Amino acid sequence: MARFLSRAWFDELPRVGDEPGDPDLIVEVAVSGTPDGDVRYQVVVRGERAGVVSQEAAFLPAQVEMKSDYATLSGIAGGKLSALDALAAGQARVSGDIGALSAKQPSLSGLDLLPAAMRAGTTY
Repeated sequence: MARFLSRAWFDELPRVGDEPGDPDLIVEVAVSGTPDGDVRYQVVVRGERAGVVSQEAAFLPAQVEMKSDYATLSGIAGGKLSALDALAAGQARVSGDIGALSAKQPSLSGLDLLPAAMRAGTTY
């Protein structure tokens, strides 16, 4: 079982980024306090699909940045905390083009970046 946000965990994620066309939205996520130090990754949204690109890959310019700590992001990834609740409680901060994020909200609300089997096999 790979630990959340470890290199092995990123290696197990489904690949994204090779699809043709420009992404609809890119959110860069900065996570502090992971067992491996600070980690950055991007969530790339194309239509009704989204995926994660690790910091080892070439990042595209992001429209939005989200900052949080490892405990909060672990709760979100594990399905114990919603991103909206984390934002409302001040456990996560968002900056950048909030209008772009708001415009994609209807399609983002149903996205799950982690396949169920991967979520079940991840340690936090």
